[in-house]
Amino acid sequence: MFKSISSAIWIGRQREKEILKMCEGHMDKIVETIAIMRKNVHAACDGRAEEMGSTFNEISAKEREADELKRKIVEELSKGIFHPINRDEIVRLILTADDIATNAKATTRRLKLISLRGIDEKLKSGIKEISDNLLEMANLMRKSFAEVSKKPKEAIKLADQVERIEEKIDDLRMDEIMPEVVRWSNRSRKPGTSMILKDVIDHMENVADRCEDVVDVIRSIAISHA
Repeated sequence: MFKSISSAIWIGRQREKEILKMCEGHMDKIVETIAIMRKNVHAACDGRAEEMGSTFNEISAKEREADELKRKIVEELSKGIFHPINRDEIVRLILTADDIATNAKATTRRLKLISLRGIDEKLKSGIKEISDNLLEMANLMRKSFAEVSKKPKEAIKLADQVERIEEKIDDLRMDEIMPEVVRWSNRSRKPGTSMILKDVIDHMENVADRCEDVVDVIRSIAISHA
């Protein structure tokens, strides 16, 4: 009986390693969507229409790849030996990470609807800065997850860095960008463009929030491996 229990534990740990490896692949896809979103945002702000079109197609393809990998992970979690608490955490991790890609794509989709040509340079600079910070967050999130089972304390430190960037983005959005949006909206009298522009900024904020939610799950997993 002791041998069978030991074998079950060993199999469970092997399964966990396999699933975590798949999750790393999923995380890579998510980071790639953020990198493409950043390119799209910069192209929109700089008036590069052709690059906007190509990056939108890229992010759509990358989101589909992430969705497919998510389904495979969920399918694998339904098989064999896996601790139910760990299973719940992994499901929460990949579903939340998937929301990152969804909001990144939504950002680029809305940018297709408007032209930023007449928008103040200060406002465009702020939007580009958010996209830069989001990519930094995503890369730190990926690094944090990569360390979760090997160096859990390092994973937690990286997660803390992600949280600090999220706070920075929130301050930038509320203290600088949204006041500029209001001023531009009042001056330009373009309610449609103003509404879509706010949606763009909100979806970028959602990307930051979901990154923070992901590292909260990573912290929980890291503690279980400490």
